[in-house]
Formats: sequence, structure tokens, C-alpha cells
Amino acid sequence: MQIIPQSELSFGTFAVPSRGFREVSPTGAVTSSGIFALSDTGTGPARFTVQYDRGNNGRKRLDLVIELVFSAAPVFNNGGVVAQLSRYQTDLPGYGVIEAGQVIRIEMPNCLQRVCSRTFNVGGRLDIDRSFGGARVAIPIPVNAVLVSVR
Repeated sequence: MQIIPQSELSFGTFAVPSRGFREVSPTGAVTSSGIFALSDTGTGPARFTVQYDRGNNGRKRLDLVIELVFSAAPVFNNGGVVAQLSRYQTDLPGYGVIEAGQVIRIEMPNCLQRVCSRTFNVGGRLDIDRSFGGARVAIPIPVNAVLVSVR
């Protein structure tokens, strides 16, 4: 089983006079405060695919249960800019805002193929404090997956 990142969570290009935030939802909607957007493009949610490979071409039906955990992202501190990613959001049914460390269950019933997968979007909030200068902020989203049941 693996988690494949399809696209990064992108907050676009903007300037921050001192302090502000920008939030991108799983659908791509953007809200912000205390920043000046320099472009209306370049924003979007992260996209991940969870993939299970049964290892053979058997046709036996499998019902899979996978647990995902998003960990707290590291704090970005560079060039007079401090940034923190928080308030994860997803389009997975039954989940909206996700706290770091929260377990998310994904069910993949009726897997009949060799490889079964599920793709989902993740949004989040980026809080920025700028004392001087500027930086290109890149913060990975740490996520782990565990297969907990195959029936």
C-alpha cells in the first residue's frame, strides 16, 4: 500500500506586510486576511491517492479499511518569514476539518482489481508572520497510511 501525492497544496503568490493567513479549501476556494494577492492563479488543494496492490490478478472480492493520519507540519522559518500550516480539510466523506494526529478511516469495498485506489483532496490554512524580507514557502504535508482490515 502506498500514498501517492498527485499535487501540492498551493497558496499562490502574495505579499504579507506583517501578519496574515490564507486558507485553501479541498474544493479550491480561497480565503485570506492580512495579505495582498499578487495573482489570482496558482492556488489549489493538495491531491493524494491511496493505492492498495493485492500482489496478484486474483478476482476475489476484497473489502479494505485503511487508516490515514496527518501529522503536524513543520514550522517554516527563513528569510524573516515564519509560516505554519494548520487546519487540514478534506473532501473525504464524514470528515471536514482534520486535526493533526486524528485517525481517518477510508473504506474501499468490493475491490476486484489487482490495484484499488482512492483519490482525495486536502486543503489547509497557512499563517504567515513576516518581520523582514521574503521567502518562497514550501511546507510538506506529512501523512501516513496503515491497512487495518482486508476481508
